[in-house]
Amino acid sequence: MPRRAERGRPNRAPGASAALAALAALLLLSAPPARAEDVVSFGKPLTVSGDVDGSVVSIDGSVTVTGRVRGDLVVLGGDAAVPEGGRVGGDLLVVGGSGTVAGSVAGRVLTVSALEAAFLAEIRTSPLQGGGISLLLAAFRLLLLAFWLAGGLALVRWKPRRIQSAAGAISAGELAIAAVLGLSAVLSGILLATFFLAALPSQAAVVLIGLLASSVVGAKLFGLAALFVAAGRVMNAGARRGSALFGDPAALAVGLLPFGLASLVPVVGPLVWGAVSLLGIGLSIRTAFGSGDPVVTVARA
Repeated sequence: MPRRAERGRPNRAPGASAALAALAALLLLSAPPARAEDVVSFGKPLTVSGDVDGSVVSIDGSVTVTGRVRGDLVVLGGDAAVPEGGRVGGDLLVVGGSGTVAGSVAGRVLTVSALEAAFLAEIRTSPLQGGGISLLLAAFRLLLLAFWLAGGLALVRWKPRRIQSAAGAISAGELAIAAVLGLSAVLSGILLATFFLAALPSQAAVVLIGLLASSVVGAKLFGLAALFVAAGRVMNAGARRGSALFGDPAALAVGLLPFGLASLVPVVGPLVWGAVSLLGIGLSIRTAFGSGDPVVTVARA
């Protein structure tokens, strides 16, 4: 049956659109050819007013279905709307946006907008932005910092040797390698998540993305704990045995403090925390979670 799609002008920031466009290009190179009946849109709002025999996938753009989509509707980085008269024959999956349904969706309606809110608060926003203090956002940021502190303390308590091994391996050269590994891991994760959403059924994609996100969070938690312990050891170098500042738990708390405070500063804070997060993920990979056997070996002249 015929299909018709009307596209509007881009409504996203150039930086975000460029990043997603690069990922989309890699996806097109690695993914199997799409079926002729499918519709894939990048970086633009999309209105489906006719019939689509396959699925509709939109990356970095919102979708409105006033016609009929016989397959799934997947929206990554945008909003989805199915007004009265609109029909989706499969599932509706929205990641990083909201879903509004007044029409018909035969399958399940799944949204992951809460994940976007947590990500924005963790990486991009600051409670001190705009010249004032957002108490709600500040409380959320402090809650996230408390999570990293509690998780780090648990690792120091139950896996002390691995944390000590990873913290002891930190040097200027190792941090450079960890930064590259962390950035590569994050970009690979985004690419995999995009591929899952575009190539797999929505239920399977959600499960795999959840497992992928859990792996990244676990790597970040371990790496941050090792980084904070290493930083705290330097700051607590003069602490005497038996004092409150002696030992790795105290070093972890002291090491977290400057980075946590820096994360509240507009512009600079999110950049610092993002860089530390990449270092943490890369350090976990580099040290194989403190096992002593580096995953990546760099040949030195």
